[in-house]
Amino acid sequence: MLNAIVEAALRYKVLVLVGFAVVVGLGIMAFRQVPVDAFPDVTPAQVNIYTESPGVAAEDIERLLTVPIEAAMAGLPDVEIVRSVSLFGLSYVGVYFEDDVDIYFARRLVGEKLQEVKERLPQGYGEPVLGPNSSGLGQVFWYTIEDADRKLGAMDLRTLQDWTVRLILRTAPGVDDVTTWGGHEKQYQVQIDPRRLVQYGLSFREVMERLAANNKQVGGQYLNIGVEQYLVRGLGLVSDAVDIGSIVLAERDGAPIYVRDVADVKEAPAVRFGAVTRDGHETVLGIALARINENAATVVEAVKEKLAVAQAALPEGVELKAVYDRTEIVEKALSTAEAALLEGSILVAIVLFLFLGELRSAIVVIVTLPLAMLFAFILMNQFGLSANLMSLAGLAIGIGMMVDGAVVMVENAFRLLSHARESGRPINRTQVVLEAAREVANPIAFAIGIIIVVFLPLFSLTGLEGKLFKPMALTITFAMIGSLLLSLTLVPVLAALILKPKEEKDTWLVRGAKKLYLPLLDWALDHKKTVVGAALALLIGALALFPMLGKEFMPQLQEGAIMFRVVGIPSTSLDESIRVANVMDAKLREKYPQVRSVLATIGRAEKGETADVNYMEVLLDLKPQDEWPKKQSFSALGQEMQEYLEVEVPTAVFGATQPIQMRVEELISGVRATLALKIYGEDLDRLEDLSARLKNVIAAVPGVADLSAEANKGKPQMVIKVDREAAARYGMNADDILSIVQAGIGGETVSTMIQGTRRFDIAVRLAEQYRDSPSAIASIPIRTAEGALVPFSQVATIELDEGYTFVRREALQRYAVLQMDVQGRDVDSFVQDANAAIAAQVEMPTGYWIEWGGAFENQQRAMARLGVIVPLTIGLIFILLYTAFNSVRHATLIIANVPFAIIGGIVGLFVTGQYVSVPSAIGFIAVFGVAMLNGIVLVSFLNDQRRHGLSIRDAVRRGTELRLRPVLMTASVAILGLIPMLISTGVGAETQRPLATVVVGGLITSTLLTLLLLPLIWEWSESRAEAKRLAPETADELHNPLPATDEPR
Repeated sequence: MLNAIVEAALRYKVLVLVGFAVVVGLGIMAFRQVPVDAFPDVTPAQVNIYTESPGVAAEDIERLLTVPIEAAMAGLPDVEIVRSVSLFGLSYVGVYFEDDVDIYFARRLVGEKLQEVKERLPQGYGEPVLGPNSSGLGQVFWYTIEDADRKLGAMDLRTLQDWTVRLILRTAPGVDDVTTWGGHEKQYQVQIDPRRLVQYGLSFREVMERLAANNKQVGGQYLNIGVEQYLVRGLGLVSDAVDIGSIVLAERDGAPIYVRDVADVKEAPAVRFGAVTRDGHETVLGIALARINENAATVVEAVKEKLAVAQAALPEGVELKAVYDRTEIVEKALSTAEAALLEGSILVAIVLFLFLGELRSAIVVIVTLPLAMLFAFILMNQFGLSANLMSLAGLAIGIGMMVDGAVVMVENAFRLLSHARESGRPINRTQVVLEAAREVANPIAFAIGIIIVVFLPLFSLTGLEGKLFKPMALTITFAMIGSLLLSLTLVPVLAALILKPKEEKDTWLVRGAKKLYLPLLDWALDHKKTVVGAALALLIGALALFPMLGKEFMPQLQEGAIMFRVVGIPSTSLDESIRVANVMDAKLREKYPQVRSVLATIGRAEKGETADVNYMEVLLDLKPQDEWPKKQSFSALGQEMQEYLEVEVPTAVFGATQPIQMRVEELISGVRATLALKIYGEDLDRLEDLSARLKNVIAAVPGVADLSAEANKGKPQMVIKVDREAAARYGMNADDILSIVQAGIGGETVSTMIQGTRRFDIAVRLAEQYRDSPSAIASIPIRTAEGALVPFSQVATIELDEGYTFVRREALQRYAVLQMDVQGRDVDSFVQDANAAIAAQVEMPTGYWIEWGGAFENQQRAMARLGVIVPLTIGLIFILLYTAFNSVRHATLIIANVPFAIIGGIVGLFVTGQYVSVPSAIGFIAVFGVAMLNGIVLVSFLNDQRRHGLSIRDAVRRGTELRLRPVLMTASVAILGLIPMLISTGVGAETQRPLATVVVGGLITSTLLTLLLLPLIWEWSESRAEAKRLAPETADELHNPLPATDEPR
């Protein structure tokens, strides 16, 4: 079949050339259309449910809202895990589905279940709603809205953002929502004076009911007047504070009592749970959220276009400033990957020319490289893969492998053409190329097939590691399919058209290699035991090094940005957090000239975040690295800044991180840290106590950094408890008293002011002086059923207490978290040491247990999966090899070569101080592929020489001499193709370096051993096979001697 493909290609050369011209056109189109991103989207299929219940404490939120919602969601099909956080005024439940569940189907399931749950939730505690249909990495663009003249206040800026900018940006294609953070949300507040209320004999509830009833718009159908139809509209909406003040509450002695008689009506800020500061001033932040599965780069582009429209709609002096733009890291990461590809391709072209020493041959081979890549882009576009660090790394690994087939094909065609020239007969180039292709088509197809099979284990990965590395495996597979197609069609056609029969001369490089190699091979063949012993010693030495290598999930991707997580004590107020943010801002900009601006996001936006006001994230905008006063890495600068801030702001705990890294960590384990120890159990006090004990144990384990227990206990609370007996004596219900707590102290929205497209809440609240201290609240006057006046303290007790900032739950269990980072050692050994220390020093009570989360969880899962799949793959490859050679002996011979390929990889990791991670495991897989490819080509050639009647030793010498060039070419092409990736320092280079290190190191040892060990073992196995074959013949001769002739007597 393969021969038929080659024959057809050579017969219809023009068709093949036209076909590939079309592929080039489609490839360029696909290249332009392929979505680009820095990172594959690793977010799980996740649906978030938010329930806002203003003013309710975390423990009550958990009991009343979170637990019933969580319990219902856990029963949905294909749910992997349910996580929740209950905090002051907000319940958040995250439902994580299996990866293959369609997100829109998942949202529908959750939406339907939510309708059922709503009936079981207590009335008056808010409505559960689905969060935005955005991924965890959906925050693609941040901007602030600032007034250069500082004429507008925080409330005016917030109004412009909510009702002008946000509405324009929401129309950008791919944007699911725009979140607002910071500033003051405008409200029309009716600030009631309880004394005046008592004076007119009115209750709090009556005011609320009158306000709601007197802000309406109605329709009265229509009237026919003459021949015309008139629609009837009843307009009774309030339009400003004066209208609200003019609403009549009651009538006393024929005189109306207006709202303005018992309250002050004013525009005032709503209660807020977060703020944003930039460069020492409060500001308003907008965050554009990309819809799930949308391409970040195109969404940001669309947002920027709409931002220009929004800017034109704003008053003079008000400016929109970009703060964080995902495309910056996308461009940096892609330029890292593209540079590696381009430089690798150039190096490959130079190597090919040096080995072939003939421009035409080199051109034929080099043409296949961009074509195979364009073919990969066509398939990437079809399968919806984005061009990102991981998928482009797949192409970079494949650079060497992509040209392997073409190298073998061209090299053989050139050799046969030169032989035909020497014979002196007229040369039919097409016929010679066809003969050359027939010789090598099978080994090429099997070798490329095996490389594709070698990467099958990556398709088995699940979770985060699957999302990261499947794109890489897919792009390699696509490029290799393209390479196979090219090797069997275009390469023979170009060879027949371009190659000229020339005398076969070795280039200086090949001559030098042969001069070194052939004597070495002769020596090795004569000293088999020494060579095999040395190879085994090297292998054992490398395996002995293996346990010394640390293990980690993946090297940290350096995003070229610095962000700090800052946690204050639980009792910290919002004003105090703003003060701390401004202190940090001033200190950082004063000490570090690298800092351009500092943005602090404190607490939470009105929706979508799950943090309290004692938590903030600080994003630094830094100048380009070449403008820094001294050369250092981002991580080193971050570390230095963290140490400085810990001294300057001793009341807070700091942790350095990066924007994408932090989101990914949170998605993986629900915690914003590299490594997390989760302590599960029922009682919050017990969990707090265990956290403290475990923290002391882990603090003593070497390598721990940024260790922090989430400070949870210690949220000050004012507990107002209804005294039911006293209330009953005055003829009052608990509801009368609690409505003052909820609406009077906390404030309650009773209606909405509609001004054109803008909407503002109308809220009722006690005037400030009646709710600003426990004593003021205690003396609020209340009218009893009989009309008597009593102070609030007569019917309720007011106590100060401590409660919890939040309650975390996972898999329907409460848990506490210890967050940490690991520095100077690998995560795997750190966890082992920590577990040993915990087992020795802490006895866990019944019903309480611990689990590790974060990167460690993924690494364990990935390594366990690869541990099963890699041996299965090797088994599959063995079957393929057996099919190719129809010989168990030859298949075993090639497989036996594979373990020796890991020597260089292990030594490479050890020397460079890198850890065994998922990328390095993929590097080993790639090395196995190339090692087998070389083995297949060499063994099939040695077998051919044997079939041509050469003795075993001559077949070894002749075959290895002929295959030296292609074997060295494929190895050096693969090595040099990865050198740029190895030495690159751009964004994302860290994730690719372990992979390149293993491949380069592994290929060096694998090639040396392929050229020495493989011929030697092949000779030994052939000699044994021949001896076995000859043994029966010798035995027959001994058993059946020739009949003796009778001699005459």
